[in-house]
Amino acid sequence: MVVATRTLAVCLAASWLLMPLGATAQQPEPQPSPHVRLSDAWLDTLQRSGERVVWTHAFALEHATVEAVEPQRRRLIAELETLRRRARLDGADGLIAALGAWQRELEASSAVPARTPGRHDLPWLGADRRRDPPLSAFHYWGHCAVPTWVEVWHLGGVSRLPWQPDMTLSQALDQIAGSAARQGAEHAALITPSGEQHRRGIMAWNHQETPLTPGSRVMLELPASIDSTARRLVNQRLPAYLATRLPGDECEIQEVTGAEE
Repeated sequence: MVVATRTLAVCLAASWLLMPLGATAQQPEPQPSPHVRLSDAWLDTLQRSGERVVWTHAFALEHATVEAVEPQRRRLIAELETLRRRARLDGADGLIAALGAWQRELEASSAVPARTPGRHDLPWLGADRRRDPPLSAFHYWGHCAVPTWVEVWHLGGVSRLPWQPDMTLSQALDQIAGSAARQGAEHAALITPSGEQHRRGIMAWNHQETPLTPGSRVMLELPASIDSTARRLVNQRLPAYLATRLPGDECEIQEVTGAEE
């Protein structure tokens, strides 16, 4: 993943406590003014850089998300291990391989950089000031170049497929070779580039035609034949974790001066 990081000097409070002459204490860490909004930061970025931003692939990361994503990742790895052990006892060799591939994918990638699911683009923020939070609520914000892929977490592993105009979920699943890719899955979780989640039917009896945009992620739900609490947790928690992934590989990140570590 190619991630460029910049730091924006945001407006500070109008006054600071004066230090006695000769005092050696360090100045407090600069904090964003509560009057500076995320939209202000976007406007400043656009004016300084002149970059073209594709707003569907804009993102921001709240402080609370920074604290949550690594525990999310660790819980998912543990829950997948529980399911692998159950599948081993049941002799479900194909499922063991799929769960192992999901585990390895989670283990190989770090929890951050991440994003808070939801829209944080300038048009959305500008349409209603109540949507426009203070910049101090965020660790960073940014945008990604529109990728050329969609990512599918299926029951044969994890695949990135070339995105094509007018691509649908059915077409993406048809590109995944082998019957092991579905293994009885009836629904898929679709995660859009903005981090929105949608549950879609993928069988003949519940089929829902679903367009895919570049940078989308799809997870085939583990089938109901695996009757365990861990299966239900993975079906809920893995899409939620995938919604925190950046919507591309080549991304510009703007750090908030004074952001919490």
